[in-house]
Amino acid sequence: MSFSESNVHQWALCALAGVTGFVCGAFVQQEASIRQLLQQIRRDPYVYHHRHKLYPMLSTFGTDHEARLWNRPTSWADKFRELVLSPILDLVSATVTLKWDSATTTDLLDLVKYGLPSTENLYVHKDYVVSQDLRTNGVRWICEHFRGDYQRVSSDGGGYSTMNLRYNDVYVLSCGSMSICKAFKRKIWNDLENYVSSMAKEFGSVYAYTGPIYTPTCYEIGKWTMKYEVFDWIPIPVPSHFFKVLIVESGVPGSQPFMEAFIIENSRRVGGKLNDHRVKVGEIERYTGLRFNKIMQPVVQFGKDSFTVDTRAWAGRLEEISEPLVTFPPDQKLNLI
Repeated sequence: MSFSESNVHQWALCALAGVTGFVCGAFVQQEASIRQLLQQIRRDPYVYHHRHKLYPMLSTFGTDHEARLWNRPTSWADKFRELVLSPILDLVSATVTLKWDSATTTDLLDLVKYGLPSTENLYVHKDYVVSQDLRTNGVRWICEHFRGDYQRVSSDGGGYSTMNLRYNDVYVLSCGSMSICKAFKRKIWNDLENYVSSMAKEFGSVYAYTGPIYTPTCYEIGKWTMKYEVFDWIPIPVPSHFFKVLIVESGVPGSQPFMEAFIIENSRRVGGKLNDHRVKVGEIERYTGLRFNKIMQPVVQFGKDSFTVDTRAWAGRLEEISEPLVTFPPDQKLNLI
C-alpha cells in the first residue's frame, strides 16, 4: 500500500468515526430531550395540551412519543432505548445533575388522561386539576380521578357532604363562600356522590369533571338578571346549576370506557331521582363553552349494568332538560311575532 493510499484510508476511517460519533451524539441528545419533554408533560398542563406540536422537533430518529408517554407497547427500537439507553441516562443524571424526585411530583397523566375541557388559568394539585375563571372570581371546572379504593368522607359541620378524599368541591367551587352552593346540601347531590363512589368501586376507575353553570333568570318579560353574593368584599356570581361529567373505566378485558353527565339546579328546592338529572354531554358544552372527550360521547349509560351507542333514545329527553335551565316567570308567556 502506497503512502497516499494509506492517508486516504486513514482519512476515511476518521470521517467514518466522525460521522458515527455525530450520529450517536445526536441520537443520545434526542433521547435526553425526549425524556425531559415527557417529564415536563407529566408536570405542566400547558405542555401536555401542546405536546403534539412539540413531537416533530424531536423526531430525527423515529419513535412513538405517545406510546412512550402512556407506557403502551412500543417497537423494538423503543424497547432498546428503554432497556439500554435509559439506564445510562439515569446514571448520568444521578451523578452529574440533581435527580428529580418523582415521588413528590404530581403525575398529571393520572388526572388528564381524557383531556382538558379548557386551558385557561390551570392549576395542578396532587389530587385534582382546576381551571379558574377570572371573570367570575370562581372555578370553571375541577378534574379528579377516583379509584376502586375510594372512601367517601362524611359530612362537615355545615352539612355539606365532602365528596373528595382530601379536598371538597364545595370549598373550591365557591372560592370559600359555601353559601352560594345550595345544591351541595341537598339529598340529590349526596345521591350523586354515592353514585360516583359506587361506580369507582364497581368499575375501578372514574374521572369526574365538576363545575358551575351560569344562566340568567327572567323575572319579568324582557328582563334577565344574574344573582351575585358578596364574599370578602368581592362580588361572586351565584351558579344557576352545577354539572358533573363522569368517564368510567372498567378493568374487565374487552370493555370500553363510557361517559355520563348530570346537571343539578343550584337551589334548595332541587330534588327528584338522580336519573331525572341525566343529560347529554353536549348540553353541558353548550351552556359552559367547555369541550369534553369527543370520541366517547356517543356512548351513554342507560342502565346499571349496560350501555348502548344508540343516542336516538335521548331525543325527547334533551328537549325536556334543556328548556328548564332558563325559566320564565309564572303565569306569563312570551309573545313571538
